[in-house]
Amino acid sequence: MVREKINWRTFDDRGPFHEAPINRRWNRPATPTFYIIDHKGVIRHKWVGNPGRKAIDAALGKLLPQAARQPVE
Repeated sequence: MVREKINWRTFDDRGPFHEAPINRRWNRPATPTFYIIDHKGVIRHKWVGNPGRKAIDAALGKLLPQAARQPVE
């Protein structure tokens, strides 16, 4: 995470692809699969394959202001 300068939560699922716990629970179709989950826990974006930095930045750029306006619970 430091090397790639990733400053958000990320998970790595270990084990054979269809037996790994996260793959089973989320029915993940391939590697890599990227999800953006909003401040309420709702999946707002999902990409199978690498969408690229611009797509992720654009999606986060739309969601972050919404999350910032929400009161902390």
